[in-house]
Amino acid sequence: MGTTVIIEEKAFMGILLAAVEAFPGRFYGERKPKGATAEGEVHGLLFGQRIQRNDGDVVFNVTLAVPNQIVLERTHDGISVAAKHINKIREAIELFPAYSLLGFFHSHPYPSDEFKKCSSAEPSETDRDSAISSAEQEEDEMLDLIFSITRLQRRSWTQPQFPKPHLIHASCGIYKYTLACYSAVTSEHEESYGAVDNLICTTAAGVLPFDLIK
Repeated sequence: MGTTVIIEEKAFMGILLAAVEAFPGRFYGERKPKGATAEGEVHGLLFGQRIQRNDGDVVFNVTLAVPNQIVLERTHDGISVAAKHINKIREAIELFPAYSLLGFFHSHPYPSDEFKKCSSAEPSETDRDSAISSAEQEEDEMLDLIFSITRLQRRSWTQPQFPKPHLIHASCGIYKYTLACYSAVTSEHEESYGAVDNLICTTAAGVLPFDLIK
């Protein structure tokens, strides 16, 4: 059984903009505005449709990504969110029949000299454990989408690359990023976590600097 994940435009834009807003200013020599909440990683929920194909494959069609605005703690390499705030978002969105919880996303922000195309989007043990816990709670396969991002000194363009089936590497203006997707599955006797078989996001692969300039 294979897993294909499709990230639609508005879902990708939600992830991108959340990660850009919270990207640490100290990574490029700027101070956080006085009184502002902490900068660093972002976390959010993925909603859409789970489609079981006749051949046994599963397609996750992610149509909406909602970042958590209220967090317990945020740093450049970690984030903690209360279950209460996750549930408040979920309770409101799942009133609409087209949206089911498919998983979660979070960012991995890096200084430009530390960003790596593939390894920056690899999951930590904490990421893995969190995804498996979600799968246990939902009793279903759950997505864990990681968005690694860095800020460059000047606007550039990176030819979209697909180093592995679960990775998309590209750029948007002064930001370079890698979108990676994993999934967790649990059963009575075992648990598993690994890269999805295919990640599709035409917006992530096609954002060009001149598309953003009028």
